[in-house]
Amino acid sequence: MNKMQDLSLRTWQKNCLSKALEVYLKGQQNFMCVAAPGAGKTRFSASLAKSLLDADHIDFVLCFAPSVSIQNSIQETFSNILNDRFDGRIGAKGLVITYQGIQYAYQELAHVIKNYRVLIISDEIHHCASGISSTSNQWGQLLVSLISEGNPLTLTLSGTPWRSDSTKIALQSYSGEPQELDTDFVYGLGDAVRDKVCRRPNLILLDNSSIDVKEDSKTHKFSSIRQAIEAEKLKYSELLTHQDSLTQLMTYAHEELIRIREKHTRAAGLVVASSIDQARRISQFIITNFNESSIVVSYDQIDAHENIRDFQSSEIDWIVSIGMVSEGTDIPRLQVCAYLSNVRTELYFRQVLGRILRINKKIDEPCSMIAFAEPKLIEYSERINQDLPEDSMRIKVLEEQALVKNADANTLARGSEKNNFITMKTTSSSHTHSFDRLHDIASEASYSVKMAFCKDSYRTKILSL
Repeated sequence: MNKMQDLSLRTWQKNCLSKALEVYLKGQQNFMCVAAPGAGKTRFSASLAKSLLDADHIDFVLCFAPSVSIQNSIQETFSNILNDRFDGRIGAKGLVITYQGIQYAYQELAHVIKNYRVLIISDEIHHCASGISSTSNQWGQLLVSLISEGNPLTLTLSGTPWRSDSTKIALQSYSGEPQELDTDFVYGLGDAVRDKVCRRPNLILLDNSSIDVKEDSKTHKFSSIRQAIEAEKLKYSELLTHQDSLTQLMTYAHEELIRIREKHTRAAGLVVASSIDQARRISQFIITNFNESSIVVSYDQIDAHENIRDFQSSEIDWIVSIGMVSEGTDIPRLQVCAYLSNVRTELYFRQVLGRILRINKKIDEPCSMIAFAEPKLIEYSERINQDLPEDSMRIKVLEEQALVKNADANTLARGSEKNNFITMKTTSSSHTHSFDRLHDIASEASYSVKMAFCKDSYRTKILSL
């Protein structure tokens, strides 16, 4: 195969392209690339396709994507780099469709694979499972079957190379005990941050150091959200539907966006909501209380993808999403994310984080993701932090002031001005939870990991990644 061309690639992209060409030359059919979200996997894959097309090693490029928004992004990038159409019509260099679309075009795609030299690029391959038979594995089964129709070269890409259901990823090999995914090239988040390819994010987890749960005549006291949840006296979903908790988290997210906009005026915010109803309420809250613009995009909207595309070039301040902006969506001006999703898997958490990592124009762009200090989210955050250089982790503790609280289990009320706590009564039980209100949370974001206690005992745990 010919020497790779200079396509104004980043160093990691050039190295990965060279490795891929070397692997294909040796007769290996599949090349697996793992690169951090926002590092530029699509540009790398388009450049690899161009090298193979220019060297006359392939006739056609076939790309698969997990969503329409990613499909549109791939088509645009490939058209630009190949300087040709990428719509699958006569004379086009290739085609991109969703994994879902394979079942509707299987025969036509199989014909192309049987009769032409094809490079198949499977983006976010972790969406395709292997080794089991189930409805959720349909994408993986169809993809494997389609590739078996011929002998194409394959390129598999992922920023989060594992599945929440612990099944193996389609087309991939595993080795060792316990078995681990075999990869041909890995460019992790730590590498991307160190090379200034991705932003260095602050992950801010808000906790409460003084929680009272009154159950009948007994009061349970907890010093953190983790303690209350692990004692089964508080549910994470209750935090996501509690008005005052949401208000304080969104206020903190708003203040983060204001801080970032002092130097980056076009910065925007993303809210990942847990329901359509919550999304609409949050969007209206932003408009009413912050005097900022907001748009809601959800899976049930016919024009959701168009709205996302329009948001990229608009001046709208916030986009509130339900199941739409989680991976592959390219909106570089997103620099703050409020994570209010009920989904607590590491795969999804990292995918959402990836939406604010993509550099826009400057290499010193900050970004922040704000969530509640739920046990699993703390675990994921600590694991992400381990991917980064050691000197990017610090801890700072501010003064803590203990509060004594009392609550009536049968009422929804505010405490005295002195204690300034909120009582939250759950709708599914007789439990009542009381929380300190957030005030004067430390706004410093220069430390990689901070434990901060504000004056009225609302703790902020900041993992600046």
